[in-house]
Amino acid sequence: AIEEVSMHASKQYGLEKMLNAMKAEWGPLEFEVKEYRSTGTCVIGGLDDIITLLDEHIVKTQTMRGSPFVKGILDDCIGWETQLKYAQSMLDEWVKVQRTWMYLEPIFASEDIMRQLPQEARA
Repeated sequence: AIEEVSMHASKQYGLEKMLNAMKAEWGPLEFEVKEYRSTGTCVIGGLDDIITLLDEHIVKTQTMRGSPFVKGILDDCIGWETQLKYAQSMLDEWVKVQRTWMYLEPIFASEDIMRQLPQEARA
């Protein structure tokens, strides 16, 4: 009985260490922000590594949740997965908006459009 309790505690501790290690990996990460052409507007870039890390951590967290030893840290695990999925969703939307803006910006910055829509061109 003591060996079984010890084994469960040991396995749970391993999962807890893995969860904390995942959280620690996000500390030093920063978004790469760079100016887009000469528009005065910045865009984010270099997202491939961040998206890859997000995907990896979501899979790891879901795998941890399937473990029979997760009970003691289940709430933390679910909370972490929720944060990761929110970050993934936010980044997906951010990239869509940025891609659309980058497509439309040259159209609305053209002199012809600025003459036809002077009010909108100032905004």
